[in-house]
Amino acid sequence: MSASNNQCWLITGGAGYIGSHIADEFLTAGKNIVIYDSLYKGLKSRIDYLSKMHNTTINFIEADIRDEAAFTAALKDFKVTGIVHTAALKSVEESMSKRDEYLEVNYHATKRMLEIAKKHGVTHFIFSSTAAVYGNPSSFTACEEAGPTNPINPYGESKLLAEAEVSNFASVVGNIATSFRFFNVIGTGNPELLDNSTSNLVPIIQEKLKSHLPITIFGSGYPTPDGTCIRDYVDVRDIATAHLLAANSNKQLPSAMNIGTGHGASVKEVIDLALQIAGEPNAQVLTADGRSGDPAILFASVDLVENSFGFKCRYSLENSLRSVF
Repeated sequence: MSASNNQCWLITGGAGYIGSHIADEFLTAGKNIVIYDSLYKGLKSRIDYLSKMHNTTINFIEADIRDEAAFTAALKDFKVTGIVHTAALKSVEESMSKRDEYLEVNYHATKRMLEIAKKHGVTHFIFSSTAAVYGNPSSFTACEEAGPTNPINPYGESKLLAEAEVSNFASVVGNIATSFRFFNVIGTGNPELLDNSTSNLVPIIQEKLKSHLPITIFGSGYPTPDGTCIRDYVDVRDIATAHLLAANSNKQLPSAMNIGTGHGASVKEVIDLALQIAGEPNAQVLTADGRSGDPAILFASVDLVENSFGFKCRYSLENSLRSVF
């Protein structure tokens, strides 16, 4: 089952929140990696931290995934055999006004990357997709990979289109590839690798507490027990473990797999628990109108990933929040 550690893995977006945790996991496992990141949202400090922690020099290429010359050179220079592709534009809200840019970066660039990868001997490809491909499910049951996909924003649309290209790559004899559909990623392995997104719930809570500003819940009238949206919150360290297991697999993988915990928590529950852990139980929490397109409930069916290579999440919601606050 175990693939050779002589492989070289290129991690796009490796200076990002998720990518840096995957890099950490791969380095811990003794894998040879190259980080490829434009630093548009990624942080060089994360790479510096990993270099120091692992007492190694990490090969780093500062370039955009749309730069075909730089990407081709990276594959050739480092004899890359596997790619973890986390680089992307990731804001649902921003994608509504920048559809063309999201399709260019998340879909068209990924398609061209895969074409280049085929020409240069890359045989493994793990793609970061998203639960946004499911859109607004008509039922309140767990999202299954074989179920309907109906993205309701350009972000989800761009990722679903890219998934099809990853499947095409996997259809080539000798290639192993899959798309991981992440649900709501939280937690950290170290404060140096914290999520710095301005659109994710946990860093928003952190910033509001730091600034002594009220925390706003968008929508309190959803058909859920407390009226707020329910999501599946999965620890970034579990995400990294799933990538390592997939990278070590010598057998063909399902074309797409959910990476989540298999159960959900409401926005209110997450905020209440975070404030308790942070020692700020009386922080002000306001409610506002719900945002257009926000599903009431979105959580993962995890049977496929558990059965494919024995992956199970290790971290509870409380574990994840305690790693941050």
